[in-house]
Amino acid sequence: MKLYNTVISGNCYKIRLLLSFLNLDYEKVSINLGDQEQKTEHFLKLNPLGQIPVLEDQGRHIHDSQAILCYLARTYDAHQLWFPQETIAMTHVLEWLFFANQRIASTLSAARAFHLIKKPNIDIENATAMSHVSLAVVNQHLKTRNWLVGESATIADIACYPYIALAHQGKIELDLYPDVQAWLTRFQQLPRFIELDE
Repeated sequence: MKLYNTVISGNCYKIRLLLSFLNLDYEKVSINLGDQEQKTEHFLKLNPLGQIPVLEDQGRHIHDSQAILCYLARTYDAHQLWFPQETIAMTHVLEWLFFANQRIASTLSAARAFHLIKKPNIDIENATAMSHVSLAVVNQHLKTRNWLVGESATIADIACYPYIALAHQGKIELDLYPDVQAWLTRFQQLPRFIELDE
């Protein structure tokens, strides 16, 4: 199993987290975004969109962090805890995957990209304002539960965790969101949790 990856990416971090939680061995293949390695002819054969992460497993190449989370959880979690298969629970997990892919990506992730790597063409005022809207939604949801879906962590939590945990890099403070902060602490206490640079 190979993960085409770069350490700074929150989307790649999601995959490394689940691989660690599932205790799976894999090879990291570092992709240098600054050198546009993700746009080379070789890489575009793995992912025509020219984006990371890409997971290579059993002759398959899977791209998009949310899709990879689903694949790994369905393939390697024998107890189906990370991606529950009961219809309502699965539906709620998918809601949070879409939330991460749409709301978090366009707000917290965008603010981080603006400040951390000086990514152009980001409306930072809007990204900052909408980051707080997104955080307020998550905080309200967590007032009455420990995890985003069900009684234990799922890939919903993994999908939302990185860019919320890295919010400070986008100059977004979490002081107004105590339930989000408590959730981050619980997540970091999970067995085999790893940091961004691991």
